[in-house]
Amino acid sequence: MLVNTPQEEPSSQPDFFNSKWMNVIFACLAIAGGAGVAAALAVFDNPLKLVLLFGGAAAAMVTMRNSEWGLLALVFMSYTRFSDVMVRNGAPSTAQPFLALLFLIIFMRWMLYNQKPEPWLKPAVWIFIYGMVGVATFLYADDVIRVKNGVVSYFKDAIIVVVVVMMMRSPKMLHRSMWALLFAGIFMASITTWQQLTGTFDNDYLGFAKAGKMQIVSGVEDDYRIAGPIGDPNFYSQVLLTLIPLGMDRLWNEKNKKLRWFAIWQLSVCMASIFFSFSRGAFLSLAFASLLMFIRRPPKLMSVIIIVALAIVIIPTLPASYIARLETIPEAIPGLAQEDVRNEASFRGRSSAQQAGIRMFLANPVFGLGVGNFGNHYQEYARDLGLDNSRWDQAPHNMYLEILTEKGLFGLSVFAAMMWVLFRDMNKARKKFREINMGDFDGLIFGFQAGLVGYMIAGIFLQLSYPRFFWILIAIAYAIPNVANKAYEDYREALPNGETA
Repeated sequence: MLVNTPQEEPSSQPDFFNSKWMNVIFACLAIAGGAGVAAALAVFDNPLKLVLLFGGAAAAMVTMRNSEWGLLALVFMSYTRFSDVMVRNGAPSTAQPFLALLFLIIFMRWMLYNQKPEPWLKPAVWIFIYGMVGVATFLYADDVIRVKNGVVSYFKDAIIVVVVVMMMRSPKMLHRSMWALLFAGIFMASITTWQQLTGTFDNDYLGFAKAGKMQIVSGVEDDYRIAGPIGDPNFYSQVLLTLIPLGMDRLWNEKNKKLRWFAIWQLSVCMASIFFSFSRGAFLSLAFASLLMFIRRPPKLMSVIIIVALAIVIIPTLPASYIARLETIPEAIPGLAQEDVRNEASFRGRSSAQQAGIRMFLANPVFGLGVGNFGNHYQEYARDLGLDNSRWDQAPHNMYLEILTEKGLFGLSVFAAMMWVLFRDMNKARKKFREINMGDFDGLIFGFQAGLVGYMIAGIFLQLSYPRFFWILIAIAYAIPNVANKAYEDYREALPNGETA
């Protein structure tokens, strides 16, 4: 068999985008931009708005020149909540105009240069079907405003999924998109690790490093828990733990040695930030996701000895409050608890929410109560449990219970089918990459899958309150089969007559 690794196309840009006319346009825009700075200084009272204006203009020009950078920026901004953070600082939203720009570029290439977007219909159909399950709950939900808000939010994320699938064209773009995720982790976790080590919890670093003093465990003094740009330590750690298996794979298999140093950086700060979040669910999910990676690539005996030695040295230096919090994990597992769950405030609230959720499901098993309607029914189903004396709504603290209570067995079945097809197609993509001697992408995708599994395990402890993180991962997952199919076809076309892959 001929060994012939597919080569990247010299350029994915139409001639116009690489022509001298584009250089002239950029020169004119640069002159106009420089002239506009003086005027803008007099108009904008918030310097951040000015920075975003010209930064956004520069990003738009770069994206028009090379759409790949637009895709990478979209992945990075989505995973760091960049637009939301800027809005909280008084700046306008960057997400919507940037998405509009990407759609415009896709449309222009399609209409003017017959550069069709990558196959997007299959992902769009699945996303649409699952979205319509939510839309259908308008017919019977008690609070249709909550349904509307949930459905609108969902379809905003669905647009991002479709855009990513349309734009992901090659293995190189897939590789860079994975690194965009890792650099997003480096960006967020470096800030929060620095915040923890310096004790600067009163500085939220423009909103990318929120932190608050919270109860760690009953009987132990409250301590700060870092929460990143999200504002909740549990969700923040869920977002970071997803990147750990991917970083492990890049540390082991990245061909660019300089990038391996970035993988070490990413693993170090993400692991540190997960520990500083004091999240028990993230600890368990991370352990499982890491186990998948070590099963795929069993460590050598010497590596195990070094890891154990480091653990013996590091564990005694961990804060006593962190050890105390980890020691409470068995208390949440039926059959292992030695104390009443009601003695631990966080367990008490979770237990109340989940028992109420089970009651909601049993009362409405097929279609559920409606998107977003768990909260307004919580007190009705939890009042007589005697676990939660609060008067406000609770969240279900479980992504799958959330789907069951709000969309019923029908909704959970559609979600499960969508995820099954997605993982099946990613496995087929891994096989194709192996067949064309691109085993590095087999490992890259496996690391991504292990991280996604870790995210979904953490979903046992958390509802989907910040869905954009989840859907940007799903977007990349949907793009993977397209990239593998195109690489496989390019490989076959490059083979001499009579050769087979």
